[in-house]
Amino acid sequence: MRFANLNIFAALSAFAVSAAAETLPFAAQSFEASERAGIMLTPVGAETWDFSGVGEVRVAVRNESDQPRRVSVAVFGEGMSLEAAPRAAQRGSRIPPHAVRTIAIPLNDTPYATDEPVTLTGMLGKPPALKELPDFGKVGRIEVWGTPPIDPPLAILGIETAHPARTPKVIPAASFFPFVDRYGQFRHDDWPGKIHSDADFAVARAREEAWLDAHAGGPIPDADRFGGWAGGPQLAATGYFRTEKVGGKWWFVDPDGHLFWSLGVCSVYPGLPTKVAGREKYFLDRADASDFWVVRENIVRKYGEDWRARYAETTQRRFRAWGLNTIGNWNHEFIYAMRRTPYCLCIDFSSMTVSPAWDGSRAHGRAVPDVDSPKFAADLAAAVEKWAEKTKDDPWCLGVFVDNELGWDGCGEKAGEIAEKYYSTVRAVLKKSLPNHLYLGSRIHNDFGEIPAVWVAASRHCDVVSNNHYDFLPSYDLPAGADDKPIMIGEFHFGHKGGGNLNGGLVSAFDVAERARLFRKYVGACLDHPRYVGCHWFQYHDQPASGRFDGENFACGLTSVCDVPHPELVLAAREIAGETYRRRAAK
Repeated sequence: MRFANLNIFAALSAFAVSAAAETLPFAAQSFEASERAGIMLTPVGAETWDFSGVGEVRVAVRNESDQPRRVSVAVFGEGMSLEAAPRAAQRGSRIPPHAVRTIAIPLNDTPYATDEPVTLTGMLGKPPALKELPDFGKVGRIEVWGTPPIDPPLAILGIETAHPARTPKVIPAASFFPFVDRYGQFRHDDWPGKIHSDADFAVARAREEAWLDAHAGGPIPDADRFGGWAGGPQLAATGYFRTEKVGGKWWFVDPDGHLFWSLGVCSVYPGLPTKVAGREKYFLDRADASDFWVVRENIVRKYGEDWRARYAETTQRRFRAWGLNTIGNWNHEFIYAMRRTPYCLCIDFSSMTVSPAWDGSRAHGRAVPDVDSPKFAADLAAAVEKWAEKTKDDPWCLGVFVDNELGWDGCGEKAGEIAEKYYSTVRAVLKKSLPNHLYLGSRIHNDFGEIPAVWVAASRHCDVVSNNHYDFLPSYDLPAGADDKPIMIGEFHFGHKGGGNLNGGLVSAFDVAERARLFRKYVGACLDHPRYVGCHWFQYHDQPASGRFDGENFACGLTSVCDVPHPELVLAAREIAGETYRRRAAK
């Protein structure tokens, strides 16, 4: 294996060096354990590293292979393992061939803790008890390993620390409940933008209205009515969205014939409920055990009886002012039907019967439909037809997603064969009922879509191959044998803990400033890739602190659960949107 101990972080694209960063010397050697094999990094000049005051450790890794590799990094405090509590801090990233990624591992980033353990259900992110916090005062090793084979090797280019450790706010367990206030916010902290009374909604609304008035034109120079580039080349105008390769780069082309790059947001609607029944003590001032529709109740408080129309109007104004030109997957018709922002139609279809080759014990994601059943095509045709009359002639429809994050990894050796029949059938059904619109694929998930044959099949039949890719940077391209087609990121995000948030999401930033920086880096990397035609942030509003239907309580929204925009993300979106077209078109 090859190793390097170099201070190259200033040149890496994934992170900039923070002022408080410290580059560490290290020794490296191969290791092999029962469950993994890779590279062990140890301190030079001391037996252990003292990371008790460190918030984050970053390890720069280069994939020396000709194939993409999923690389994991774990930081081990005294007595820690990956198998037993307290678990080592671990984070992974997919690294393209011969590319470099800086993998950031959060250590002491817990914003809240209780003095004694409290029992919480229905939530993925929870405040730990003080005694449950891991101790990184004596770190004897950092392990780095990738998907086999281990040759060609990984190259370790450097280690650095960043951010001071957080000192968690300690909440007495005896007074922890209720921990959710009447607005669905965490009760035991305060932060800028928190709503304390009904009157605060009016103040926040008036302040934002003034800002929207001042920024109504948006940050995109020469934007046309769709958010495309009126200042760019004039191409054939078909009256609907299409794709075209221009100057060696893929683009959407909007109905007026202008280049269009899709910067969007998913889940544009007033939120999912959180369960109250059986958890009544979690919530302040809940009169009964019915579900708590956190965002919707706050929207009603903020906008009044005509909340639906006013909320939709504010959303449309925000998108233009923020530089967002697409309403992504999971949206509501009363918003996109205003025909002021291009939207993606979501047909969330799955057959009643999974594929015979689909092994539910091994698969992730949603069930792959039984593509050999005549019921598959018939049921899909019925689902598509429900939308055809209202959508087939709509120029504001960017395209159509069918299904979401299918569990191709459960199809075994037949995955390619099944995917070929699946995508070809869906395309035929879609083009029959919605001939004017693009087929945007099924949003292949990065954690269980690493099957080249599936990507090849998607490329043959989708107009745009969509990929839900949660990582520091986008890393997929089409494999050998695929058709030359564009790719669009259907979901990505960077959450963070703190400010009343208990869960940093699937990829967590250390703080709001880093979240904004990661947002710009990710979108910029998509812009710079000749195949990518857009990326969509997941999601519009933060999820409830007490968890949605499956326990997700990610702090991943552009706004809070009280519909208050997160300013650092708004400014990041405006900044990258303002440079989108000229950056994309540059040689």
